[in-house]
Amino acid sequence: MTFKDKHALETLPATIAALRAEAAKLQSKLDDPQYYARDRAAFEQTTAALGDVQRKIEDAETQWLELEILREEIAGDAV
Repeated sequence: MTFKDKHALETLPATIAALRAEAAKLQSKLDDPQYYARDRAAFEQTTAALGDVQRKIEDAETQWLELEILREEIAGDAV
C-alpha cells in the first residue's frame, strides 16, 4: 500500500464519523414539522446539504472498504 492509501485508511473512519454527525444535525433540522412552513428556502437548502453529505458518506465508506480489502489482500500475500 502507498503512504497515501495507508493514511486514508487510518483517517477515513474519523471522516465518516464527522460526516455522520453532520448528517444527523441536518436531519434533526428537517425533523421539525414546522421547518418547511417557517423557511422554505432554508428547508430546501438543508435538504440539498443533507443529500451532499450522504453522498460524501457513501463515497468515503466505499473508499474505506476498498482500501481495507486491499490491506487484507496484501496481508494475506505476506503470510
